[in-house]
Amino acid sequence: MASVDIVIPCYNYAHFLPQCVQSVLVQGVEDVRIVIIDNASTDDSVEVAHRLAATDDRIEAIWHPVNVGSHASFNEGVDLARAEYFMILCADDLLMPGALRLGMALLDRFKEVSFVLGKHMAPWVGNDLPTLSAQADGWTLTDGNRLIETCCRKMRFNLTAHAMLVRTSVQKAAGHYRPSVPLLDDLEMALRLARFGSVAELSVPLAITREHTTNISQVMWQDGLRRLQEYETVLESFFAHEGSTMPNAPALLRMVRRHLAAAAYWSALSHLIRGKRAAGAKLFKFGRRLDPASMFLPPIGHLFTADGSLKRARRVILEVLGATRP
Repeated sequence: MASVDIVIPCYNYAHFLPQCVQSVLVQGVEDVRIVIIDNASTDDSVEVAHRLAATDDRIEAIWHPVNVGSHASFNEGVDLARAEYFMILCADDLLMPGALRLGMALLDRFKEVSFVLGKHMAPWVGNDLPTLSAQADGWTLTDGNRLIETCCRKMRFNLTAHAMLVRTSVQKAAGHYRPSVPLLDDLEMALRLARFGSVAELSVPLAITREHTTNISQVMWQDGLRRLQEYETVLESFFAHEGSTMPNAPALLRMVRRHLAAAAYWSALSHLIRGKRAAGAKLFKFGRRLDPASMFLPPIGHLFTADGSLKRARRVILEVLGATRP
């Protein structure tokens, strides 16, 4: 089997770091290098990292005396990568048992695949890790450009890009993470990587996220407007750079803007129904900027096009009906 570099950025995750590292070591991959990059943690993350490095020569520990931001750590990892395959695994995430071997086997077998994604899984609570299902050997291959088009046409932006197994040569060609994309940088990188070849998606998670209150994305997922704004940032950045050379780039970008505006409309409506007028007004303003037409005629089609929209609409309706019952 080929070699792989796993870069683990860490900031104040000393209590998570040992299990994260252990989840890599138990994958059964011999030629693996783990690089822990600590970004000026104020807890004992540095001591934990050096202690782990002292127990296994496959582990390296790097410490930054000044917090240079997560993107600097990601990009340092990209620069340090020298194995055939590469992954960024945040210290509060865990590799799914056995999934790394599955992903590496796909990259070994299909040279046209640029990177591997895992199946989405809800954040994990507890210490005992789940096991791979009976469908562990299942996977699908999708042309990268087709995946991008699907994301744009169906608003399928729930790619499990928080941990991707990437062919290192492709990652080097794609380059660094962009600081201009603050929260959904992994989604933007996935779209960029998809321009270089096919994408393999496992039928099981590649990595799992932990349920905890200090996750930096929690604020975004609890704020509908912020989430839509971040999606806009990702797509505008992608189509201003790598996506600009796609033959149908202008049409796809217009489609994305319409979808985001439509999502803002329905989100605004649900906020207004719940009495949250200020939040609803901001969402309407956001949608009107992207696609004024969507704000005058209810964008019904969006409910049948965007993944999960009908479910969310049904949930709001049931909530409102429940609130109005005596």
